[in-house]
Amino acid sequence: MQSEGGMRHVMIHYWCDYSTQTIDFSFAQLTLNVAFPKATFIYSGLNMQRGNLVEQGILLKQFKDAFPKGTIHICHLAMPSTEPPRYIIVQYRGSYFLGPANGFMPLGFEEDLEYYIIPNDGTHKWDELNSLYIPAITLLLKEPDKALSHFFKPKLNNPKPIWIKPIVKNNFIRLSCMYVDPYGNCLFNIDKTEFERFQAGRKVRIRTPMKIIEHISNDYNDIQEGGVLALFGWGDIFQIAQNKGNCSSNMGIYIDSPIMVEFHES
Repeated sequence: MQSEGGMRHVMIHYWCDYSTQTIDFSFAQLTLNVAFPKATFIYSGLNMQRGNLVEQGILLKQFKDAFPKGTIHICHLAMPSTEPPRYIIVQYRGSYFLGPANGFMPLGFEEDLEYYIIPNDGTHKWDELNSLYIPAITLLLKEPDKALSHFFKPKLNNPKPIWIKPIVKNNFIRLSCMYVDPYGNCLFNIDKTEFERFQAGRKVRIRTPMKIIEHISNDYNDIQEGGVLALFGWGDIFQIAQNKGNCSSNMGIYIDSPIMVEFHES
């Protein structure tokens, strides 16, 4: 479907690491609406620790498959002042992701993808939206059938950070907490597909520092208020949480804390 000027209608997700309660966020909304008046926008202003690669990768894992095919994601994340201002674009399952070349994308996607360089003369570190992201998106929308290689040069050197892998021994797997969200939910280094592959239809027994959990819940309503549960949250990431409570502080689970999962027949 085409809009005025020959550009197709599109959903744009603007994700940034500063609060919605700032004038910067208001100007970002204004800038994008002026640049793409026919687009549908989703805005995500999150109070994140700037430059935290792990947090950025986890949040990317949580939303990367949730949006419709063809969505354009602007990952407007700050880079440390010591790093050169480099930015990349990648296509993942029919959608596009633009953001800093700091390693968070390979950490969030994990799959081997082809990354491309968004042109930058090195002077636009503090105005990426106007000078880098919007021009790159404009190119894509004018010629939507073209591959990324038509517009951008490939990024040849792609260091691939990886998560600590689960340790498997007999009927047990050892998981490590890789992120604690602002509500105290503890996210671990395994997703639903991999977990169920190890489980192979067996029952589970999850041993945390202060509690044993005997099953996987569907959502928070499966347990009483204050109860601790295991579930697969956004992005199908395995997590230990507390219904209306801070699981991390109350259960003594922090980043890098281990838990044991036992698979058994009865």
